[in-house]
Formats: sequence, C-alpha cells, structure tokens
Amino acid sequence: MPAIRYFLLPGLVFFFAGTMLANNNPLPKHIQSIIGQQLSAVNTADVDCPCQEFTRTIDREFGTTADGMTALYNKYGKVTVKTWQNNSVKLKISIVVNAKDQREAERTFDRVKVNFLSTPGYVKAETMIGAINEWFPDRCGYSVNYEIWMPIANQLDLKNNYGNSWVSTMKGKLIAEIINGELRTEAIYNNADLNINNGKVWIARVNNVTGQLNYSTLNITEANELQIDSKHSDIRVEKGNKLRLTSKYDDFTFGKVDELRLQTKYANLKLDNARSAFITAQYANVDIATVHQTLDADISNGSLDVITLARNFNDANIRAKYTPVVIGVENGANFNFDAEANNADVHYPHNVTVKSRSDTGEFESVKGYYGDPNTKSSVKVRLNYGDVIIK
Repeated sequence: MPAIRYFLLPGLVFFFAGTMLANNNPLPKHIQSIIGQQLSAVNTADVDCPCQEFTRTIDREFGTTADGMTALYNKYGKVTVKTWQNNSVKLKISIVVNAKDQREAERTFDRVKVNFLSTPGYVKAETMIGAINEWFPDRCGYSVNYEIWMPIANQLDLKNNYGNSWVSTMKGKLIAEIINGELRTEAIYNNADLNINNGKVWIARVNNVTGQLNYSTLNITEANELQIDSKHSDIRVEKGNKLRLTSKYDDFTFGKVDELRLQTKYANLKLDNARSAFITAQYANVDIATVHQTLDADISNGSLDVITLARNFNDANIRAKYTPVVIGVENGANFNFDAEANNADVHYPHNVTVKSRSDTGEFESVKGYYGDPNTKSSVKVRLNYGDVIIK
C-alpha cells in the first residue's frame, strides 16, 4: 500500500520533528534524512504507479508601476523570476500532474488553484491547494512551477514552500520566505529581508540583509550590512562591511569584513580579515587570520586563535574562561602588554620589557611593553583557567 507509506508516515515524522523543534532540540540526522525522503515522495511519482504527465498552463499579464511590488506565494514547485524594462508583470504558471489517466489528473487540477490580485503598483499570485477528500490522493505527485517577468525596480515578495527559486538581477527590495527549498539570486542592488527554514540561499551581492535562519545555509558573495538571528545554520560571507549576528549552534566563515559583531553559543567561527571584531561566545572555537585595528573578545569554554594583529593595530581586549588563547602580533608592531591569569599560564615574547610581574602559583600578573614604550596600542588579557600565548 504505497499511498499509506507516502501520506501517513510523513504525518508521524513531521509531528516528531515539530515536537523537537518546539523544544529547541536539534533534529537527529536520520530524522532529517527521513523528512527529505518523504518530502520528495509527495511530489514524485510512485515507482509502482503507471503514471503519465499532464500539464495545465496559466498565462497572465498585469500592468504595474516601475517601482511597485510583485508578490509570489508558491508551494511544491519552482519559481523563476526574470526582470525586464516593461511596466508589467507576466506570469506563466505550469501545474504538472503525474497521474495514471486524464480523469485522475483532473481531480488534482481541480484542487490546485492559483489566485491573482492586481491593484495599481501591486501584483500577486498565490498557489492554493484544496482539501484532500479521497483515501489515496495524488499518489503520483504534482508540482506548481512559476516563470515570472517583472520590472527590474519592483520589490519582490517571495514565499516558496517545498520548492527551489531563482531570481535575476533586481533593483528593488527582496523579501523572501523559504521553507524546505533553495533560493539563488543574481545581484540585488537593494536590501533583502530573509526568513529561511531548512533552506539554502545563495546571493551574489546585496546592500543590507536582515532576517532569521533556522537549520539553513546562507552564502553571500558581497554585502554592505548583515543583521541575522540564526540557529543550527551555516553562514558564509566573502566580503562584508558590517556584520551583526546573534546565534546558537552555527558555523561561520567570513572573508574580508570591516566590522564584525557576533554573539553566539556552540559555534565555530573562521574569519579571514577584519578591521574590527567584537565577539561574545560560549562553547565556541574562534579562528581569526588578521585583525587590523580592534579585537574585543569575551569567550568561555572555547578557544581563541588569532594569527596576526596587524602592525598598526589599536587594541586587543581579551576576557576568557576555560579557554586557551593564542595571539600573534605582526613583526614591527609596538604595544603595551597587560595580562592577568587565574589558574593559567602567561607566555609572551622574550623581548617584551617587563615593568611588573607577580606569580603566586594560582595567580599571575604581567605588565610591560614591546618596542616603543610610548605606543598607544595595547594587548590586555584577563584569563581564568586556560593558557595565553602572545607571540
């Protein structure tokens, strides 16, 4: 009875998954795998079903303004958005049904509708799925696919559930809600507001990004500002101006950043290059290649490894608990040095000029300078349990 496998089991799986997520518990890998398989089954022909493919196409075109809004709310299918110079929105929507015969296909076509709304400066298309009233409904699956042309300066309000989306270069704002799918965009010469759950996003470039991520992946080639709340996600930014993130259970990979402000728990951060970095982290591993001006880090139960503080850096202020700290300083740098450690060891370059030092066994304090004693640059460390190495 393949239909029972496809339509009753997913309910149990999603009930379990919903319970886990509601209690802020990560989904086990095998449950994520089962969900992925069941979601594919909803819109994929049963191997035991002698299905044919039937297609119904809806073509519409509505006038709009150059800077209006286009809203696309779809589920169970692809959305492709192209931009043009016309002040109109053109929609080609294909409902593709796999069924054993025309009669069965018509039953699905009758359930799948697309509602349209057009007012001055606003065009909306929304997929509506009617109630199932048969025991073995849509056993061979269906999909609803949008192909859209809209003015390049229009705002785009995009929602897609269980489907992948692609967006061409646009000058208007992007508002995107993606659940169980992928979103790929070309350059967005405006801002983006993202709400992503169990999804993957690739953005070529964008001005400012705000939003939430859960169990998702975000890849951005270039952004001005990024302000994201995330959980159980993977965020990668090749180039950014100001990044502000609050997170749990995440992995971050950043390239060249002007200013990073990160508050996180249970995370991994890899940062290649930053002018300034302000990090508050618990149970996190922080790896930074280069900081040019300011580093402020408050880390517990993790690790901090900075390969290079640039020669003309301003200050590094480190507070750590149960955390090994390694700080490298570029050759030729001058800096004041102030370290206090409880139940930890302090290691510093042999040619640091020590002005004061005390060591009681459990507590060690060292103050001094490296190079020019009149320098304004400074390295300050306060450590409880865990060694610090300045090199």
